[in-house]
Parts: sequence; structure tokens; C-alpha cells
Amino acid sequence: NEDVWLESIRLNENHNAKIIAANAIMNNDRSVRLWIEAMKLETGVREKKRVLRRALDAVPQSVAIWKDAVNLEEDPADARLLLAKATEIIPLAVELWLALARLETPENAQLVLNKARKAVPTSHEIWIAAARLQEQLGASGMVLKVMERAVKSLAKESAMLKREEWIAEAEKCEEEGAVLTCGAIIRETLG
Repeated sequence: NEDVWLESIRLNENHNAKIIAANAIMNNDRSVRLWIEAMKLETGVREKKRVLRRALDAVPQSVAIWKDAVNLEEDPADARLLLAKATEIIPLAVELWLALARLETPENAQLVLNKARKAVPTSHEIWIAAARLQEQLGASGMVLKVMERAVKSLAKESAMLKREEWIAEAEKCEEEGAVLTCGAIIRETLG
């Protein structure tokens, strides 16, 4: 039982906890929580990376492990490579696509978001990120076009949000300084 192993790790000091974590993983190598706990027991970044790489070999479909592995990378280029691999293995993970787009140059971010839209056609987050990217690039006319296409596409996929959810997304954009995107969301989803 994963919870028993985790409690045993928690109750022991670091050296014994590492031994218990190793035994736990030998008995349950598909447990994401055990892998993450084993990583937390390590002190150096190099050791943490090693544990997470082994975890990715055992559980390649875990978004949590991919995110932790990316967070440990100091070099943005390495983080981009990891995220590119992650989106290849888990194409439905919207948060990985968005993280990859954030690390890319604006031109490449557009390409990443287009790939993400094709992989996850029901995601409103990807459309909003695309609109915000256009706003950052100063293409105010494109912000409206992106949101217009977003609404049509999401309606076609039967993935339209409720009005309250769109308003909440618009408010979030406004709080984060993406005023044009906020306005485009409201304008396109009002009807």
C-alpha cells in the first residue's frame, strides 16, 4: 500500500527513509507519489534529477513527474527539450503545452500553441494563451480574430464554457494585465 510506505518514509530520518523509499519503489514502481517522495529525500539537484529520470522510465505518463523534472532544470534550453519530449509522450496535457509555449520565443510559441490546439481541440486555455501571445506581440486585431476562432472551434467540439466561466477567465486575464484578451473574451462570448 502506497500510503503505508509514505508514512514509513515520513516517520524515519533521511538515511533510513531513503532505504525505505527504495524498497517501496521496488515493490510499487508505478507510484508517482513514491517517486516524488524519493526525489524529495535527495539533497543535491543532480541526485534529484537522477531519481526523476528513473521515475520517467517507470511512469512516463505522469504529468507531475515531468513538471518536477522540468522545474529542476536551470538551463531553459534543457527545460524546453524536456517539455518537448513530455508533450510528445503526453499530448493531452494542456499544462505541459502551455509551459513549453512560455519558454519558447514568440514565433516558436505560436507554433507550439498551434500543435497544442490540434492535440487538444477542446482546450480553452490554449486559445486564451494564443490570444495573449498576440496581445504581447502588439497584434491587437489578431486578439479578436483568435478569440472568434476559439469560440467557433470550441462550439464545434462541444467544449464551450458557461458564461460565468468565460467571465472568470476574462477577469483572470485582466488581473494579469492582458486587457485586450479580456475584452476579446467578453465580446466573443457574450452572445
